[in-house]
Amino acid sequence: MGTSAETSGVIAQPDKDKKRRERKEIQITYQGRRTARAGSEQRRKDILEAALRIVVRDGVRGVRHRAVAAEAGVPLSATTYYFKDISDLITDTFTLFVDIGNAKYHDLIEEYQTWLIAALERMYSDPKARDSIISEISLRLVAYVRKQLNDRRDYLLAEQAFKLECLRNDKLRMIADQHTEFLLKDLYSFFTKIGSKAPKVDSILMMEMLSVAEYHGLLQPTEEFDEDWAYDLFSRGIRHMLSELHETTVSIPG
Repeated sequence: MGTSAETSGVIAQPDKDKKRRERKEIQITYQGRRTARAGSEQRRKDILEAALRIVVRDGVRGVRHRAVAAEAGVPLSATTYYFKDISDLITDTFTLFVDIGNAKYHDLIEEYQTWLIAALERMYSDPKARDSIISEISLRLVAYVRKQLNDRRDYLLAEQAFKLECLRNDKLRMIADQHTEFLLKDLYSFFTKIGSKAPKVDSILMMEMLSVAEYHGLLQPTEEFDEDWAYDLFSRGIRHMLSELHETTVSIPG
């Protein structure tokens, strides 16, 4: 009855488990009943994945034991066995979402960091290349958002649903704050490397620009995503950030 993890859109993710284990990540703590057997843990995960699909489709308020059991194709008693109340079920669904999303900004930084630093070194050695490099960076960010909207639209929808629920739910807010702080560390490290005078602020600005562009894209059909609007957003923001950098050559520390 439920959609498989591989086709759900929310759960599907690259096979990067080994790389993620090698990184220092926040401790993901689930609230529901602990399981000792692999089969039980898989059923528990199936239930959470089903709940996450409901969040995408109906919002967090659509997560109910009966609805989740039907979506997962399990008896109602299974959801109440693993999650004693709806609060634990919602909290663990959000925790699963955070666990999946930890790699989101990691992947962006890992994919683009070396290229970005090399581009900035070119800009410092040739100031006339400034506009073209800002354009290149902006185009890459637009392409990243386009890919998110095409390949991970369900993830972005779940993100928006959980953001709204965090305004009402203290448990989710605490997890969200920890998750955001964790994600900002990667961006902070990047902006520090390139000589930003305000790496914390620039990290927040970059994350917010990406979030605004993704939200703007969700408000319309994917094929109607306004890339020109997103390009203007990124290019203006990046131009401001670069104006604050020290006039020194940047490089990746050994």
